[in-house]
Amino acid sequence: MLEWSEHFETHIELVDSQHAGLFVLLNKLADCFAIGVPSEEMVEQTLQELLDYAHQHFTDEEAMMKERNIDPQFFALHHMEHNSFIYDLSRLQLHSNADEDAVQTAENVVRFITSWLVYHILGVDQIMAAQLRAIEQGMTPEAAYQANKSIHRDMATTQLILNAVLDLWRGTTEHCRVLEAELLALKQNI
Repeated sequence: MLEWSEHFETHIELVDSQHAGLFVLLNKLADCFAIGVPSEEMVEQTLQELLDYAHQHFTDEEAMMKERNIDPQFFALHHMEHNSFIYDLSRLQLHSNADEDAVQTAENVVRFITSWLVYHILGVDQIMAAQLRAIEQGMTPEAAYQANKSIHRDMATTQLILNAVLDLWRGTTEHCRVLEAELLALKQNI
């Protein structure tokens, strides 16, 4: 379970309320598996709901960044992260690995989404919020970008981000291992 807390707040009302909504949907997905193995339909429906909500949130957040004239370099990076998440989430399947049972796969899906949201909200979205505050205080978008490419975080927040990045890296490494094994099996069958 991922709980909303002040650590995740950007102090931008729209963004924070939508992030909290993403947490609710993620926890709804996790709850699907707390009672055992749910139907694939239930999981797919919840994943689709999460995907639709994330897509709407990203659209709203990007429109807000453009409206508030955020630096184009930062916008491009932020937009790329959003697109990457939508791509990855839209391709998640309940039974993507023959070596896993449905529960293992579901746990991996929930872990991926949790790690990505923690990394993105505590990282890129906090940097976005700092840049927008700087622009509101009179800085040019470019100066706000240069001054706020990174922000100082407390040790607990830094640890959360590092754990999320490591978890995403482990997941990617495991996915590559599975793909390499499948490729080797295909080559052996030719």
